[in-house]
Parts: sequence; C-alpha cells; structure tokens
Amino acid sequence: MMNLEEMSDILKSSLGIRDNIVGVRLFKSEEEIPQDLNIIERPFRYCSMIQGARRDGVSYLAHADYHECKGGASGLGLVECPENIRTGALYFDKLHKCSTKEAGTLIAANMPRILPGSTVASYVAPLDKMVTRPDVVILVGNPLQARRIVQAAMFEKGGRATFNTAGIQSFCVDATSSPYLKGEVNVSLGCDGSVRNAGLEDEEVVVGIPYEMMEGICTVLKENYQGWDKFMRG
Repeated sequence: MMNLEEMSDILKSSLGIRDNIVGVRLFKSEEEIPQDLNIIERPFRYCSMIQGARRDGVSYLAHADYHECKGGASGLGLVECPENIRTGALYFDKLHKCSTKEAGTLIAANMPRILPGSTVASYVAPLDKMVTRPDVVILVGNPLQARRIVQAAMFEKGGRATFNTAGIQSFCVDATSSPYLKGEVNVSLGCDGSVRNAGLEDEEVVVGIPYEMMEGICTVLKENYQGWDKFMRG
C-alpha cells in the first residue's frame, strides 16, 4: 500500500507539478476529527483553502461557520443550499450566467451536492502532510496533466471519462462533491469565482480524484508516464 507522501511524489514527478497536491477529508461526525487538528482562525472560501494548501502548504479545518462561501459549503454537505442559488436567482440576476431564472434553477438542481448535514467539518491540506486519509485528492494543472490522470484512470478497465461541470462552483462541486459522490475522476474547467477569489489561472484546469482510485492511478503513472511522454514527443 502506498502512503500519502508516495502518492504525492509520484503525481508531482510523473506530471511535472511543482505545487502541492491537495487532499480533502469531509468529516461526518465530530468524533472522526483528530484531536491534534486546530480549527482555522477566520473564515475562508473553500476555493481559497484549496489554493492555500496547494501554493503555501497551509492546512485548514473548518466547520460550516468558517466557510465564507455558503454555496461552496452547501456543495460539501455542510449547510443547506442557499435560496438564491437554489432558485437560480444568483446565476440570473447577479452573475448573468443564464438567460432565465429557470435555467439557473436547472444549473443548481443538476449540481452533485452532498446531502446537507452529512458533513460536520472539512479538512484541506497538502496531501503529503495530511494526518488522516482524504476522501478526494485535488490537483490544479494544465490540460496535459489532466489528460494523464484520465489515461491512467482508463488504463485497467477502459471505457470513457464523462466530466460533470457547468463552469460554476469548480473546486467545491466539480472537483470535490462530484468525485466524492460518483467515485469517478472529474475534470473542471474552473469557474469565474475561483479566478476572482482564489487566483485560479485562465490556462489551468482542476482535477478531482476519489481517494480509492489514487493508488491505481499512481501505479499506472509511475510505470508508464515516461513511455507516454516519449511517444508524444517522438
């Protein structure tokens, strides 16, 4: 069995990623939370937590009150979906991401959200520094790096990857709740909120991987990435 540090090292070396790979654990009860984890001192947006762990190596333990963005918190099952999102008003009236409020309602209704109250706290940290196993592993990279993850996921059983995204709620819904609920890799094109609030770059994509798939993906990458790259560049 690979440990978290090994997994992180393989993803970084095989994909050429310099930033931290990020792990996310969604605690279902207070009893699950390790006693040596400290709650963050002020609220953050979930996308900012991911970016803070990725870029600066910061760890975040946050209950619902410490999630500044309630849309993100609702995607993770910490709170009920806010009314302005559920009704489509946010996407229609404020963000102008749809032509009607009804279209906005359908965007919200089709987001894979974890059942409200299922999560009591979220824990975000660099994968190799986590004190407990994650539920989801997130990396931010370029299309080639995302492609390698997808190819590794398809390696043993074949098939096709189907991505679930609307260009809205990227880190929280696309990269966390979707792989958490579906048990499949999901690639997100990002969202305007994560660009504005968390500094996601225009050329970056976000990849969410269920933890149960990590060892298989890392094994395939370790054994094959050099040959894949040689063929591609040859």
